[in-house]
Amino acid sequence: MPGAVEPELLEEPEPAPVELPADDTPPRPYVVFKQHVELEIDFRQKRVHGRSHILVVPIEPDITEVYIDARQCEIDVKNITVSNCPARASYEDPCDKLAAPDEYQWTAAQWPVRKRRIERLLHHRRKEVPVMAHDLACCQPLDGSLRVTLPTADEVKKKNRDAPKADQQEMLIHADGNVQGYRISIPFELKNVHNGLHFVGVDEGDMRYPHVYTRHSVEPGTACSIFPCIDDPGCRNPWKISITCPRTLGDAFHQPLVAQQHATSTSAPNNSRKRKFGEEEPIKRDYGLTEEDKQLEMTVVCSGFLTGEVIDKDDETKKTMTFEIDNNKAAKHIGFAIGPFEHVDLWSEFRSEEDDTKLGVSAAKVHGYCLPGRAEEVRNTCAALVTAVDHFVLHFGRYPFENYKVCFIDDMIEDTIPLCAFSLCSSRLLYPSDIVDTEIETTRILVYSLASQWFGVNIVPNTKADIWLVVGIAWYMTDYFMKALCGNNTFRFRMKTMADRLVEIDLKRPSLQDMGEHLYLGSFEVDFMNLKAPLVLFILDRRLSKSSGSAGISRIISRMVSKANTSTQSNDDVLPSDSFRKACEKIGSTRLESFWNQWVIGSGCPRFDVFQRFNKKKLCVEMTVRQTQDIAAAKVRPIDKNDFWRDVREETHAVYAGELQQAFTGPMTIRIHEADGTPYEHIVEIREDGARSVRFEIPYNTKYKRLKRNRRQRERAMANNNAKEEGQKELYYLGDVMQHPDDVEEWGFRDWDEETEAKMDQESYEWIRMDADFEWICEMKTNLPAYMYASQLQQDRDVAAQQDSMLFLKQSFAKSGAHPLVSTILTRTLLDPRYFYGIRLMAAEELPRHAVQEQVDWIGLRHLQKTFQHFFCYPGSTTPRPNNFSDKRQYMIQCAIPEAMAHIRGEDGKCPKEARRFILGLLQANNNSENVFSDQFYICKLIKAVAICQIPDEKKAKPQMAMSLSFGDADNEDEIMAEAIDTEPEEFRDQALEEIERYRRRDEYAPSFQNCFTVAALDALCSLMKANVIPSDPLTFVQYLQDKTCDFVRIKACEALVELGFLDKPEFLRFFFSLMSTDPSPFVRDQLFKVLCRGLASIAIGERPDPNKQTPQPVKEGLDLVVEQENSIMEERQKAKARKEDLHAALSALKEHTEDDEELQEVIWQALDSPVLTVTERINLLEICSLLVDDDPALTVKFRYPEVWSAARGEKIRDKKHVISFRKRYRTKSRGIYATQRPPSPPPPSSRPEPKRTITLNINRTPSISNKPAIPTPSQSHPPPALSPAPSQPATPVSTPIPTQPKKSISVTVPKPPATSSAPVVKLAKQATSSTGLAANKPSAKPTTKPVTKPVTKPITKPIAKPTAKHPPKPTSKPPVPQEKAVKNEPRRDSIAVLPPIRPTIEAQQSEQKPHTPKVNGNSGLTVKAPKPLKRASTESESGRPSKVVKLNTSGFIDAMKKLQPRSKMVTVEFTAWDRLNTRKESPASVTIRAAGKKPTSEKKSTSSNPSPAPTNPRTTPAMATGVPKGTPKPTPKPAPKGTPKATPPPQSRPRSSTPTSTTQPPVNPQPGSSSGGKPRKPLPDMMRKPLPSAATNPHPTPSKTSSSSPPLTKPVPKLKFKVKPHS
Repeated sequence: MPGAVEPELLEEPEPAPVELPADDTPPRPYVVFKQHVELEIDFRQKRVHGRSHILVVPIEPDITEVYIDARQCEIDVKNITVSNCPARASYEDPCDKLAAPDEYQWTAAQWPVRKRRIERLLHHRRKEVPVMAHDLACCQPLDGSLRVTLPTADEVKKKNRDAPKADQQEMLIHADGNVQGYRISIPFELKNVHNGLHFVGVDEGDMRYPHVYTRHSVEPGTACSIFPCIDDPGCRNPWKISITCPRTLGDAFHQPLVAQQHATSTSAPNNSRKRKFGEEEPIKRDYGLTEEDKQLEMTVVCSGFLTGEVIDKDDETKKTMTFEIDNNKAAKHIGFAIGPFEHVDLWSEFRSEEDDTKLGVSAAKVHGYCLPGRAEEVRNTCAALVTAVDHFVLHFGRYPFENYKVCFIDDMIEDTIPLCAFSLCSSRLLYPSDIVDTEIETTRILVYSLASQWFGVNIVPNTKADIWLVVGIAWYMTDYFMKALCGNNTFRFRMKTMADRLVEIDLKRPSLQDMGEHLYLGSFEVDFMNLKAPLVLFILDRRLSKSSGSAGISRIISRMVSKANTSTQSNDDVLPSDSFRKACEKIGSTRLESFWNQWVIGSGCPRFDVFQRFNKKKLCVEMTVRQTQDIAAAKVRPIDKNDFWRDVREETHAVYAGELQQAFTGPMTIRIHEADGTPYEHIVEIREDGARSVRFEIPYNTKYKRLKRNRRQRERAMANNNAKEEGQKELYYLGDVMQHPDDVEEWGFRDWDEETEAKMDQESYEWIRMDADFEWICEMKTNLPAYMYASQLQQDRDVAAQQDSMLFLKQSFAKSGAHPLVSTILTRTLLDPRYFYGIRLMAAEELPRHAVQEQVDWIGLRHLQKTFQHFFCYPGSTTPRPNNFSDKRQYMIQCAIPEAMAHIRGEDGKCPKEARRFILGLLQANNNSENVFSDQFYICKLIKAVAICQIPDEKKAKPQMAMSLSFGDADNEDEIMAEAIDTEPEEFRDQALEEIERYRRRDEYAPSFQNCFTVAALDALCSLMKANVIPSDPLTFVQYLQDKTCDFVRIKACEALVELGFLDKPEFLRFFFSLMSTDPSPFVRDQLFKVLCRGLASIAIGERPDPNKQTPQPVKEGLDLVVEQENSIMEERQKAKARKEDLHAALSALKEHTEDDEELQEVIWQALDSPVLTVTERINLLEICSLLVDDDPALTVKFRYPEVWSAARGEKIRDKKHVISFRKRYRTKSRGIYATQRPPSPPPPSSRPEPKRTITLNINRTPSISNKPAIPTPSQSHPPPALSPAPSQPATPVSTPIPTQPKKSISVTVPKPPATSSAPVVKLAKQATSSTGLAANKPSAKPTTKPVTKPVTKPITKPIAKPTAKHPPKPTSKPPVPQEKAVKNEPRRDSIAVLPPIRPTIEAQQSEQKPHTPKVNGNSGLTVKAPKPLKRASTESESGRPSKVVKLNTSGFIDAMKKLQPRSKMVTVEFTAWDRLNTRKESPASVTIRAAGKKPTSEKKSTSSNPSPAPTNPRTTPAMATGVPKGTPKPTPKPAPKGTPKATPPPQSRPRSSTPTSTTQPPVNPQPGSSSGGKPRKPLPDMMRKPLPSAATNPHPTPSKTSSSSPPLTKPVPKLKFKVKPHS
């Protein structure tokens, strides 16, 4: 019997390379000399109007047009003037394409159409012009939407002849008449701008203080949305900004004071007037302003320095504030904020007179601005800014501007945005004086914004490839100040933590140099640059300082700042990487080419495996260093849902990984602490080697090993007052607390055993420290024993060395497991306050892994609990003392221990009762009455710990097997053997939920800082619901989704609902997209979009099981045999694994999950039409739509009928007047016949006769190819000669016209019927005759001329059928009647030629799973074809020729077809009832028969013992070859009875796959000697019919006799009929 073929995965085609839209517009030969912007802000209408004056200087004399950027502006092009001369201009706003035309009837499937409409707004790949080449050379507008024609010089001189000389000089009109520049004045107006400006507190219901501020982005496109300009980062010029705004907050909304209203009403009682025609009705809103609010003064905080503030002469309720910028700055660094801000003079409050005198003229003034009521928070938050400014001035150079302003505003997405002498900061950064948790990170963010004034605003990068250098220097300056503020340990610990993080994530990422080109993708690229750039400069500074002994990078930075501040050349404030590299090489006296190639141009970080061995003969340490970063890069990493959107964006925007460095080179310092306790440093050079391995021999300096004494001996000596021995004072041990025997016994401490101590005594050195000077960003693995790392932890004072030891203890847990000695070391580290608090936190996080019951009897739990009691509880009890957070290091430990205890898990995967009760007791007994600091963040950490301790570990949890022993002598065995149920977990859960609910309710009447109680409670409830600890209750989160709720609470509520899988609910899905697209806060919209991306990532990687998807179940075969569908299970597991690791598989799974979700497609499409969204948000949503929906190129357009007016004259009235009545109607038909393009004339007739055709009847609508010889039909008057052998054709058919007489055929494609139709479709394929003898019979049709293509061979496959005991029912004897309209003059009866080999095939159309009933074909084989869903009728057959699709009425046998076996199984069995195949006058079922001719003289029967070999293609998958759908389990055929002949299943033709990976097999050839022109075989009598044999395969087809020059004889072709008698 034929065996089953194992399923084979399809080879995925390589995706086509992504090509970004390119912009080849050359740079414009003119520059901007100066720009003056006049703005007037209308808060009530949210409108801005003004005028932009741009002074343009042409570089080339023949410049006639100037292109200026402007978006979302209404520009009156008729009033544009150039040097006071009227000018011709045209404006086309690219943002107009964002609006959907009313004529478009499109859906989410038409997202490519929408993407093409906004193509001008997408990021374009363009040739970048360096900033150094911009100055006095050219400019590069973004899109040049405003086109202005310049007047001639004569026109300008004539128009400005009488102008004052000052104005002429300003317009660069010299006294000699030479015109060097043109001042372009552009009036514009903005309405409801969301890309460039953001209004807060203006909408009805928003009770916040009204203010407005500018928005900014990394890429150009935002500045031109505020005012017309040249939005080019390289185009820099002086600025003058004049902003007119309301004088008070009451004037902003036209709400005067009560006294003013009374005076106005008495002086003008009839002040109300009627509105003019076309005038808008005034908007009446209640802004809820009190009398004090109305008197608040409006302030403008803008880039530059204030030069004037005047009250408008015409309107006293308005004032104008003017700011000027003398330095050359780009438009992206211009910004402002307007609102009732309070001013805080920071420099006078936080700078002493001594410092002010010391700094002198270099002392910069620092101003703070905030909304009313938050001045104290600004003083507390910005206390370090003045110190930072003075520190930068002293160490790096003078501040480049006159003053520095920080303004705190609401709803900002970014934390800070550095502008020219001004920074916009989010009000989320403000914190009161009693909050201690956020001060370090907030200070670092604010100081970075300050450092960006030196590098980023004043000194700019030359190209995008240099952005990393400017960003890195700004962060280097920030960390340099934080080192002075917080200490060296904090600085080194942060650098080490950042380096370890970079090594982990810098895999297959772009290089630093290439990252500047991809910053527009999102904030994740900016975060990566902010992480890597300062680290690279840090190790560069370490190497320069070590090699030259100089100040390193600090000296280079100070030189660049001094040069930029004092030089008059414009290029001195531009920083290219090459000049910085040369300066570093000059300072360090070394070449940095290899360093630049490895860390700037290349990507990745080195990973070292170090092997050391002491050679006693040579008295040296043999050390081998091998680099293994290529192994780490080759490993498949699982997809992180937090990075899913980044992976998608990089994949779709052609972001390629940088070149992986096979070998990093450079110096490395190795410090060996030898036996006498003296550290010896050795500098080795890591060289590039072919094997990526370097070996060193480091000399050993100690001649005589010091006799080491263990800790017990040292304690004994100290107890005997012998501690004053020589050398004892030099020993420095950390972690030597709790050394008393009583303490050791009480705490359960362990010491080294005797065997380990003996090994320690035999060692020649204490420990070896690799990279002691921190010159590498790497991962270091060594073969040093654990006790050496313990010595390094206790004796090395460098916090980076201690961190390495802690990381080793963390990594060695997988090998050694829990150990009481490790727990002792960690606990003593946690107890010793001399350790840096970061090291103590790492010890607390590691202790839960040593809290297990089997090996160490919960030793880690006891150590954590006793440590907390030792520091924070009353002696001898678990009751915590009142909080005291004055020591911030101890406060960090107090927060870390409960969270660490919550992660302890037993063997059953649950947290032990003792730990849970201890954490809950801390939350219940918390007392903050004596603390001057707030405990809100501490309570939030306790709430989180209470939730974590209830979540079981699924990996450790084992199914509990219940076992009961009973001897049947009890009345009720179940009650006797039932075990007592432990109710403690349920009681604990109720108490924990009560505490969480208490703090959540407390936040309603006494709000916490940023509502952190509610946020922590919602996060805890979400975690418990996700782990099925408590039932899911969406109403708990839905109640916080109202508009007036705090932003953090709303975001957390939405995130919880998405995490719980409610994106599948249509109601929540519609609400979520509505909230994400209409919320007025850009910060909320941005956070909700990130939540959406994480939710889609969870679906893509299969984080939650799909409830609608059924897992494969075992199949029962008989009573005792169960056949597990191993193939299906394995395929499902492979798919599940692939979607967690492969991005393409994850995206395919995501699209498969959402392709039928019409609700999701509808809400995404509606969200794209929201007027609130910015261009970037629309592009992101459009990309989400492209991931979820298959594109449809079709687009339905709706047009209005033209209106037609008709007039009818009525009867004449007096004074000879007539009444004319007008009537409007719509014209729905054309008024005339218009000439259309004539079709191309047919080719001239040729003498070549009409080729043969093949008729294929296919119930399943599946195209097939029959390799059959042609037989002439009676309708052909002259039989045509055979065509020459056709050459092999490619996969894509090529249509070639044949110059023959018009063929008597027609090609018609019938539209796809509805899915409920039961009628099959028969495809009549027209095929030309080739050397293989392909032919068929077709009735004559209307003559037409069609191109004919050459056939393509297809594989012959063997289906497998499974027998059942049931017989098919008898169908009706009436033949099926076609439902399609018959072609004119075509007979309704289709005759099928008897062509060898005859392959009757039953093809099922219905997709429902029904009981299977096999059909016996004429070849004695049971053949069942898997049902397939209906697909769209194709107009091409397999050979590429047009085909005719005809629907047949199959109502007579549809019921029988429904009883076919399920689609997932196909087996082949032996047929034994050959002798019972008798003739019947009616067919047992209406089936489709494919027949191929064969000469009667060459008929041979083929059996299964000698099957016909067929050439196979290794790329053809079994799923395609056998017709089994992908994912179908391997069938298990039943054995046939003995002694019966075996039947060979007939091969079936398969349709050509549309995928590029599908390949075909050559078809089975007819028997040699068969001829299309020979005598056709007569139908056998009914009682003499025999089963038809299989055709032999001939891989080398030979031409048939019809290939000869003599034409074949024309003979009528008889019909072929099959009658099968069912088995009795």
